[in-house]
Amino acid sequence: MPIAHDIFAETNPAYCAALLTQFVGAYCSRTDAGPDITLCYAALPLALSGDLASTFNRTDRRTGLLEWLHRCPVIQIRLADRVNGSLDIVTEAIRFACFSHMLMINSEGRLVLGASTLRKDLTKQLSEDTRQIFKNIDRLGCWLALAGSTRTVFDMMGLEL
Repeated sequence: MPIAHDIFAETNPAYCAALLTQFVGAYCSRTDAGPDITLCYAALPLALSGDLASTFNRTDRRTGLLEWLHRCPVIQIRLADRVNGSLDIVTEAIRFACFSHMLMINSEGRLVLGASTLRKDLTKQLSEDTRQIFKNIDRLGCWLALAGSTRTVFDMMGLEL
């Protein structure tokens, strides 16, 4: 029996907002400032791309962006197309997160955690694959925070601002 893949569920603004909240929380755990909004446009499609899921194997929060990219250069193949193809999905997720007070945009244009937080037991109710996506975006949050400026991150990934 073939397994159905539910693209609608994976691009649901509430689900993607929860992932972005996880990303921002991890990012803020490594630096004083929240991430630029533009980093979300790279982080979310990387975390959601099922064909890249295996690139996160044998990584943790300390691995680092550059090490991950060196281990798996396939990540950068058509990355710009991935990012451009998910612009609307990420924008809707940011809107949903802000409207539901999960995230806020500060005066510097950076995302910070809002008044509503994700429940700690949220991922326990999810499938193993979905839990892994939350772990992966958490790692991306740490890696991007430690990589330096937004421009540096985009340069490492071969993307242009």
